[in-house]
Amino acid sequence: PVELSTTGVFQLPKASAAVLTVGARVAWDNTAKEVTTTAAGRFPIGVAVEAAGNGVTSVAVRLDGVATAAA
Repeated sequence: PVELSTTGVFQLPKASAAVLTVGARVAWDNTAKEVTTTAAGRFPIGVAVEAAGNGVTSVAVRLDGVATAAA
């Protein structure tokens, strides 16, 4: 069996050029395999729980636990 968590706070890889503020809605870029800003073709996953500026390669994200289609 596989055990998964779909809610909670996790440190995830972030697009280094993305600038995120606390509470910003974030999305998963399945091509690049990293968290970034919301946009067409990306999967909304939750909110940033810490600020992460340009050059930062990871960010703490609170997953919302909702399966969503790409925007």
